[in-house]
Amino acid sequence: MSPPLDPSEVEALFEAAIDRPSHDDRRAFLEVRCAGRPELFREVWSLLRCDGAQPDGFLNGAAVALRARDEALSPGARVGRFTVLDRAGQGGMGIVYAAYDPELDRRVALKLIAPGTFDPEGRSRLVREAQAMARLSHPNVVPIYEIGEHGRGVFVAMEFVDGRTLRDLSREPPRAWEAVLAAGIEAGRGLAAAHREGLVHRDVKPDNILIGKDGRARIADFGLARPQHEADWLLAGGRSAGVPGSGSLRGGGSLHAPLTAGSAFMGTPAYMAPEQAERVPATSRSDQWSFCATLYEALYGELPFEGEDLHARLDRARRDLLRPATPGSKVPLWVRDALARGLRARPEERWPTLDDLLDFLAEQLAKSSDIDLTVSRRERIRFGLAIGAVGVVMATVGVGRFVPVVHPAHLLGMGCLTALLGLSLLRAFRRPLSRNAVNRRIVHVVKMMFGAMLLHRALAVITDEPVERALATNLLLFAAIHATAAPGLRKASWLSAAICAACAAAAAVFPEHARALYAAGVLGSLANAIVAWHLD
Repeated sequence: MSPPLDPSEVEALFEAAIDRPSHDDRRAFLEVRCAGRPELFREVWSLLRCDGAQPDGFLNGAAVALRARDEALSPGARVGRFTVLDRAGQGGMGIVYAAYDPELDRRVALKLIAPGTFDPEGRSRLVREAQAMARLSHPNVVPIYEIGEHGRGVFVAMEFVDGRTLRDLSREPPRAWEAVLAAGIEAGRGLAAAHREGLVHRDVKPDNILIGKDGRARIADFGLARPQHEADWLLAGGRSAGVPGSGSLRGGGSLHAPLTAGSAFMGTPAYMAPEQAERVPATSRSDQWSFCATLYEALYGELPFEGEDLHARLDRARRDLLRPATPGSKVPLWVRDALARGLRARPEERWPTLDDLLDFLAEQLAKSSDIDLTVSRRERIRFGLAIGAVGVVMATVGVGRFVPVVHPAHLLGMGCLTALLGLSLLRAFRRPLSRNAVNRRIVHVVKMMFGAMLLHRALAVITDEPVERALATNLLLFAAIHATAAPGLRKASWLSAAICAACAAAAAVFPEHARALYAAGVLGSLANAIVAWHLD
C-alpha cells in the first residue's frame, strides 16, 4: 500500500497548475511534476477537473497555500512589539513565524499573509480567524493573544505550540492507536467547544491538530470558520450556487462578512464532507464528517473511502461505502463503527453532536486502553526517572562495593527504604496514575511487589537464609508477580518476568555472582517497563 498523499503537496501543485493558460498546458505541467507518481497526478488532475466543471470553480477560495513572491521576514525583524525568531511554517493563508514577546517574556507564533500575496480577501480571512479563535477559551484550542497590522498586512499572535501534528504522530513508529485516538479526542473537545459557540471550523484535517510536548492536543487554524447558521447569511446577503438571496449583510463584524461566492465550500478536498462538495453550506455536522475522516486516516493510515481520485472517493462517500478495515489492524471494531456513523453521507444520520461521539470514544478507550494516555510525556519522563532512581537503590543492594550486605537484615533494611521511596512516588503521582483502570492495576502490582519483597526478606532474617540465596529467590518472586500480572496488563510484563527469571536461575547456578545478577535483573526489568510505557 502506497503512503497517503501529503495534502499540502497536492494543494501546492493544484495552485501552480491552475495558473497555466490552457487545459493541455496544465496536463503537460503535471505530467512533468508528477513523473513516477501516478497517485499524485490523479489526485491533482481530479481537483482540476472538479474546478473546471463548476462555473465559478469548485475550489474558488479554497485553503491552498499562498505563494510567497517576496523575501520572508528574517530573524530580528519587528512585527508590532514582537521580534521574529525564525520561520515556523506556511499555513493555508499565510506564513507562520516563531517570535518573542518582550513584554510578557514568552514565545509566540505569528501568522502573517505571505509577503507579496496580500489582498483584501486574504485580510478578511485572517481577521475572521483571529475573531473566531478569540471567542474560544478552551485548553484544546490554540488561543489568540493579539491581532494587529504590519505594513499592508495583518498579523495574529497566538500560542506557540512546540510539538507535532496529528499527521506526524500517526506516522511515528511504533504507532499506538490509543495515543492517536486520545489526541484526536482531545482536539475534538476543542472543536466541540467551537460548535457550542456557534462556529464551524470548515477545514478540519490532521495538519490542523497540534500536539505539544506537554502531550496536550489543540485544534488550530480557524481561518475558514463562520457562524453555524450560514443559510441565514446567504439569504441575508451572500450568493451561492443554488441558494438565492439578496439584500444587505447582517451585522458589521468581519466574522460575518462574505469572502467569495464559492466560500460555502472552502476547505481541504480530502477531508470535505459530501454536502460541502455539493455546494451546501457547512454545519457542525460537516465538521463532524471531516473530524471522522481525519481520525480514520490517522488511525488506519489511509482515507476512509477508496478511489483513484476525488471523484471516485466522493461517489463512494455519497453511497456510504466505507473502506474495509486494514488487514492486521489493531484498532478495535468499535472505533471503526463509531467513525462510520460520523461519516454517513446524510448529515441527519451522523452523531447528534460531536460531544456525543467524543463521549462514546472516551468511555470505550478508558475501558480498553493499555496505558494512561492522559499522562503527558513530561510527566512520564519525570515519573520514569524517579522510579529509575528507586530501582538503582534496589539494585545496589546486591553490589557490595556500594552497599555492604553481609546479613539478611541488611536486605530487609534496604527493602524498607526502597519501599518507602517507591510508595512515596506512587502517592506523588497518584492523580495521573489513577485515571484509568489499567494503570490502577499497575499501581496494585507495584504495591504487591514491595509487600512481597518485605515479607520475603523478613522470613530470610528469621531463617537466617544466605544473602546470595535470598537475592535469587527475590528475583524469582519478582518474575512470578510479573507473569501473574501480564495477562491483564501489557505484553512487556512477560519480558520483565523472563528477565527476572533468567537472572534468578543464573544466580542459583552462580551464587558468587548473585549480587550483580540481582542488580541486572531489577534494572533490566525496570528499564523494559519504563521504555514500553514511554514509547506508547
